[in-house]
Amino acid sequence: MRRRILMLFIILFGALLQMVMPSWPLFGGMKPPILAALVLHYALRRDNRDMWLAVFAAAIMQDGLEPGSFGPALLAFPIIGILSNRIRNEIFVDGVVTQLFLGALIGVFCTFAALLIFTASGQRPFLFGQTLHRLLGSFLLGMITLPPVSHAIIRLEALLPKRRSYGWQ
Repeated sequence: MRRRILMLFIILFGALLQMVMPSWPLFGGMKPPILAALVLHYALRRDNRDMWLAVFAAAIMQDGLEPGSFGPALLAFPIIGILSNRIRNEIFVDGVVTQLFLGALIGVFCTFAALLIFTASGQRPFLFGQTLHRLLGSFLLGMITLPPVSHAIIRLEALLPKRRSYGWQ
């Protein structure tokens, strides 16, 4: 129970951190995908129930912070969660190269889903140069974001006291 409460507080803090971080013009006006990194971290390290809790909490926070309609994170985060939960036994989860590669993938996938939904609904125009700039920026930001986020969560969860078993409890 403590781990789930801590997980929800971390997602809430990640949403707050993502909201106050500036968007960088060098990366196409993108912000670091902190909530997507949290979803990937929990999908790789937790069971299905905790993964779905993290996916939907982070997706609602992400879409609530994003200007526009709900939908991009509600589409992207479950796909990220399902795919990463399925491959977690075949990859080395704590490897830096793996985290850099998966971080880049989630950055591009979340940005592509947002661009696809916003373009299809007519909320934003499709400009090829700007789209390519945003996808490249999200590739780099995802690559930079996942390793420190994952390391910080591991350190925070290590601070939780271990539960002792007392007989029948």
